[in-house]
Amino acid sequence: MRTNPIFQILVILAIFVIAFVLEIMPWPVGFQGLRPTWVVLVLIYWALALSDKISVGTAFLAGIVWDLILGSILGIHALILSIAIYFVAKYHLILRNLSLWLQSLLVMAYIVLIRFAIFVVEFILHSAEFNSQEIFGAIISGVLWPWIFLLMRHIRRQLRLR
Repeated sequence: MRTNPIFQILVILAIFVIAFVLEIMPWPVGFQGLRPTWVVLVLIYWALALSDKISVGTAFLAGIVWDLILGSILGIHALILSIAIYFVAKYHLILRNLSLWLQSLLVMAYIVLIRFAIFVVEFILHSAEFNSQEIFGAIISGVLWPWIFLLMRHIRRQLRLR
């Protein structure tokens, strides 16, 4: 039985909305950098699971929405996420076959690179300061990756998203 394509789009859109809500949830002032990068985790999962449907264009749109939500310069997150998800989509067959813990280590490194690239672009455009807690936020994102992966895979299989 094949599910309705509109239903599939709505489910994936709802998951992205949840990721954006988690992204902007308030944290204590001293712990802002420890926040996991929910949008990137969701994008990486869908780029691995449905690489023919969720890819660079979706990453670009998610980046634009992320820029609008955060109030940052329009296009910074869109540019970085597009480049990042391009490589995930290009090598998705290799990445899917790695163990969850190895994927977790790669996700940690990847999120560090994404956060550093966003910092570099913001530093060039206006003098931004690097928060050293961003690295710990990437580590937390990597530690959360196996559970995010398993939860998203369970949702995808239960709803037969293809």
